[in-house]
Amino acid sequence: MKTKNLLILVFVVLLATTSAFAQKGRGTPFSGTEYFDPFNVLDGGPIGAILPSDSTIACPGHEPTGNPMQPCPDGSRTHLRNFRIMSRYVSTTPSLSSGWMTIVMNANLDADFTGPSWGTFSLALETGGTLDGTWEGLRVMEGNHWVIPLHVNGFGTGSMEGAHALISDRLVVYTPIPIAYIGTVEGRLLLPN
Repeated sequence: MKTKNLLILVFVVLLATTSAFAQKGRGTPFSGTEYFDPFNVLDGGPIGAILPSDSTIACPGHEPTGNPMQPCPDGSRTHLRNFRIMSRYVSTTPSLSSGWMTIVMNANLDADFTGPSWGTFSLALETGGTLDGTWEGLRVMEGNHWVIPLHVNGFGTGSMEGAHALISDRLVVYTPIPIAYIGTVEGRLLLPN
């Protein structure tokens, strides 16, 4: 039974990879930068916000500390659920305008704050319409900060109806809990025929 499940998993990964490569040459490229720093940790001025939500932080095997910068005791894991924020996307290409992005984050982080992250987003574009979708990535440590290469899949609504965006967003996170980061965004926008 395990061999059959492994073969199915390999097939699904190959199918997804083939589909991504097939789409890569299509569509209009876009790029930009995502900023989130509501407490001015990075000294560039506050940008973004932590939104009210029913978020939870669990420390498996431990009690939460109550400190937002170190919510779980040293050496424990951190499980973050339904953490809602608003970040700013600043476009560097005309094919997709700048806008404000509402993000819902989930993560299972190890003692060194590395591990899988996933969630949803809604990017309200200044030119009208939105891109709504999902994202996922694996947070890793690089020197004195964390990096999360995100794979993002978004679909247009409103004036963007029928659009499909394939996006990579490389976040550089400067705090154990993601309350300050900068993302490098690259993608392709597929518009309806």
